[in-house]
Amino acid sequence: MDILRYLIIAAFGSCSLYASAWTIHADFDSGPIGAKVDKGSDGFSGAGGGGLYSDEKSIKGNSAKLHIKKGKTGYGMWGGEFMFPEKLYRGDTIWYQVHTYFPEDFDHYSYGEGNRLKFLRVCTRSAEDKNHGCVDFLLDKKSTDNAFKWIYEGENVWRNVGKPEDMIVKEKWESYQLQITFDSKPLDLGGQAEVRVWKNGELLGHITDRPTFKEDSDFSHRALLFTYWNGGAPKTQSMYVDEITITNERPDWTDAQGNPMIKSAVPQLHQD
Repeated sequence: MDILRYLIIAAFGSCSLYASAWTIHADFDSGPIGAKVDKGSDGFSGAGGGGLYSDEKSIKGNSAKLHIKKGKTGYGMWGGEFMFPEKLYRGDTIWYQVHTYFPEDFDHYSYGEGNRLKFLRVCTRSAEDKNHGCVDFLLDKKSTDNAFKWIYEGENVWRNVGKPEDMIVKEKWESYQLQITFDSKPLDLGGQAEVRVWKNGELLGHITDRPTFKEDSDFSHRALLFTYWNGGAPKTQSMYVDEITITNERPDWTDAQGNPMIKSAVPQLHQD
């Protein structure tokens, strides 16, 4: 399908003062093999200069092959960013799904600057356009049995996500997804802020006691995939991503608990 990044303009629900719903879909199917997937109609909005259209591994059509060089932190080259068609404010919810394929010899660990690898990130800013940090889902340290970490940088409180058996599985496509509702007050304290994290359609974590904004007037304007390898990559290597979807429109699909989520593009990952 050639409609790779699109807006769906519709009346928005009562949870927000802001009117339109939108969806970003990056399937990396339109560009020539070997060309950069950055700043096109079906890839990253920016910061993705090292990603290339590839037919080596894909869910359907083509994919993006992401490359990192040994010792490099990779900003502007490793992963990329997605700029939202419209800003998100207090009470708005976003869903962000990425499919990944890591080759068997890929070392996904960070060995410096906190020893956690940045993965899925949704950034927030103040009404004065100052950085208020990202809502982050990271790959945890090699020295721990924990699979993932979550943090809102505006508050800086870490949470474990997942069990040892939830760690990355090499040589297969996997699905990762965040759902974030924005507020400076968490759900447990009468606010709206909450986060869900899924892997392969299974709910790994539901965070209801942490904020996702620093101030009520904050906004969110972009999502990041990787973009910076803490401590520098341990070696020169590549992996693949495909069928990335980001939306503020409530999905029709649900998980086993009835929570709305984006349906995985990998048939065997569907939770019927």
